[in-house]
Amino acid sequence: MPILFLLFILLLQLLPGFLIQMARAQSVPATGQSLAVGQPVPDVHLEELINYSAPTARLSDFKGKLLILDFWATWCGTCKAAMPKLDAIQREFEGQVQVLLVNSGSNKDTEEKVKAYFERWRHPDGRCYALPSVVNDTILGNLFPHRLIPHVAWIGPDGTLLATTGTDQVTPENVRQMLARERPALPQKKDIDVSRPLFTMEELPAGNMLRYSILLKGKVSGLPSGNRIRQQGDTVNGAALTNTPLLTMYRIVQRALYPELGAKGLRVEVSDSAALYPELSPLSDTDWKARHFYSYDLVVPSHQADSLFHYMLGDLNTFSGYYATLEQRRMDCLVLVRKGKALPASQGGAPTNQLFREKQPFLRNMPLSALVSRLNNHSGITLQVVDGTGYNGLVDIELSEGVGDLPALRRELQRQGLDLRQARRRVPVFVIREKPGVPQQAKR
Repeated sequence: MPILFLLFILLLQLLPGFLIQMARAQSVPATGQSLAVGQPVPDVHLEELINYSAPTARLSDFKGKLLILDFWATWCGTCKAAMPKLDAIQREFEGQVQVLLVNSGSNKDTEEKVKAYFERWRHPDGRCYALPSVVNDTILGNLFPHRLIPHVAWIGPDGTLLATTGTDQVTPENVRQMLARERPALPQKKDIDVSRPLFTMEELPAGNMLRYSILLKGKVSGLPSGNRIRQQGDTVNGAALTNTPLLTMYRIVQRALYPELGAKGLRVEVSDSAALYPELSPLSDTDWKARHFYSYDLVVPSHQADSLFHYMLGDLNTFSGYYATLEQRRMDCLVLVRKGKALPASQGGAPTNQLFREKQPFLRNMPLSALVSRLNNHSGITLQVVDGTGYNGLVDIELSEGVGDLPALRRELQRQGLDLRQARRRVPVFVIREKPGVPQQAKR
């Protein structure tokens, strides 16, 4: 497997907050049965229902109510984030609105897995979400085809299709207008094919493309919040990050170019943090994403694949209104040093990093930079860690517990010829600043 592919996957594992919000792409086979807005919806028989008063139903059972179909999956973080809002809509408009979740058979979610999901995912006070769900659907997905979830179909009380949208449009105000037959001007959901370079024609000979990049500011309807790699043969020569915070893009670049720095090696020094951190902004979550999400796609020649993230950093620094550089700063830190002559040199085998396990974490046939990176991504280690061993070979390291307890970690490392010692040194840090000369309103 190409090394850049492995690196990209590892980087994403280091960004759990981002991954939790990622919507996944889902292909639905075209059957010629899809419906257009204004058409009557067939009276489909729903064979597998959970969280409902009966194990089966028909769509006609909900006639007279506004029916909101929400296509979802247990692995979709955006779907999960929308459920409290959908549940609140269901409760607020009880008797007038029915929210019906639809889990497609192509999601690989079994009935047992879906039931366990709802048992685990509850309101903060412990109440279950009162949302019925179709499981193993094979019909509704063809009537309302989509690539990306969540995907919402609005069916009027008369049984006609009113709109297809994302969950952002499922708001109390839009529901009230639908019930009043005012038909709000909802943006129709479009699913953009992210398997090819963004916003290019099918006629583009992508295999002959030497260089391509595009950077968009603002949420793009029809794109997932997520990422994918681009490949030419076995070579990873591109990456697409869509509907993503700019700070997440910079973090991915940092951890690709300087993986040993980890989260502790990043400094954000800007006058207006609200444009990078949604929790510091007065904007609503929807408005913040509309303004401050970015989408970026990059393809480079295969022979320059090793410079992929350097190109990405250059584009972000040139066009985003911010710039990031690696700097040396004198500060207190923990230095990984040798304790004695013997080091845990690798005995071979497949490179394996299991340092994220809480019990018996280990590192096999990998460089010490993997250990340094793990320590710099652990909140229990307060100081930044730097490698002072001068050892460039591969190692095998085994620990009995997680890495958060510094005294216990030192004892374990000392047993294997290593130690962590506090010192004051010049330490590399990745610093993000506002770009000089760029007006603040250009970034807001």
